[in-house]
Amino acid sequence: MDYKAKEVAIVGAGLAGMTAALNLARDGKDVLVLEKYDQVGGMPQVRPAVDVTPFDVGPVGKFIGVELGAPQIVPCEHWNFYAFGQKVEMKVKEVNLHCVERGPRKSSLDSQLYELCLQAGVKFEFNKPFASQHDYSQLPPDSIIATGLYPAAALEAFNIPYQKVFGYMGRGKTDNWPRTGVWMDDYALDYAYYGSSNDVVFCLYFAREPVKDSEFERFKEVQLEGEEGMECSSWIYYEGEVPTASYHNPRLFEGNKILAGTLAGGMDPFALFGVHGSLVTGKIAAIAHDDKAAAYALFKKYTRYFKRNLFMRRMFDATPVAIRKRIMGPQLQFSQDHAQQLMPLMNNFFKALPGYQELPK
Repeated sequence: MDYKAKEVAIVGAGLAGMTAALNLARDGKDVLVLEKYDQVGGMPQVRPAVDVTPFDVGPVGKFIGVELGAPQIVPCEHWNFYAFGQKVEMKVKEVNLHCVERGPRKSSLDSQLYELCLQAGVKFEFNKPFASQHDYSQLPPDSIIATGLYPAAALEAFNIPYQKVFGYMGRGKTDNWPRTGVWMDDYALDYAYYGSSNDVVFCLYFAREPVKDSEFERFKEVQLEGEEGMECSSWIYYEGEVPTASYHNPRLFEGNKILAGTLAGGMDPFALFGVHGSLVTGKIAAIAHDDKAAAYALFKKYTRYFKRNLFMRRMFDATPVAIRKRIMGPQLQFSQDHAQQLMPLMNNFFKALPGYQELPK
């Protein structure tokens, strides 16, 4: 397709892409966002959904120029962690955990950004998939690529090492929100979780190796429904990709393109938290369009903990399951019994979320 000489092209109408688009439009740029689906909010078959993540609501909102809060982002009120059979009630206020609605509903963060983009004059074209390196090469220099987690075509086009992930995603309705539950066990060695907000429940069950249907059914019936009383009315099997295969993954530039969001490595490689980093790197990508040096300095500062958390993840994965079973539950309980004393350590760990606890207040 033809692009206007002064038009900024952005691929991906997710959190990072729309944050970049909004900030560029407010700076007077003509912005065109290209999205492979027919709506904003990601994969329609699993939307609406709920992401659960540590979140600096005020500082992030100030940084990206958006007033953030309810109903799109609400503090999580209850969190149960099941570690190899031991249930630990986590102190969510100390962890700064929030439930973020994703998808096309008006109460979602995606829809909030979309409406602000439209008000700022951003143009959108839907049903525009990018499936090959050739597709991306046709984009003008300084186009922003923010295609998210799942399209391997983008990761491969920009030579970003990735890992495959496998699992199930489910959604349903609930009047028990905002809350979350997390499981680590011999049937869910990565983790499984659900998040609920605005009457929606979303569940993710995944691993970095093919999952067994029998183990998934056990989790769904015994753990999700039996222990937490949450039920998803629909499930889909999925295979995706995460850019966590290399210590050098975080990158703002690739060739003459600007990267943003999870594609840029704007996520915690240990637990794969991505919302916070998508918003922050979306703003950085907008800055990069006019001032690459300033944007690169911010990007390097806010992603400098990626290597540390990826190393911790690899050490965790290398730990024998028998040892995890013995120590993980008691460690979690100890952390909650001494939450105030351990908060500085937890905040430091979450700094792998770009900008976490470091953005201007």
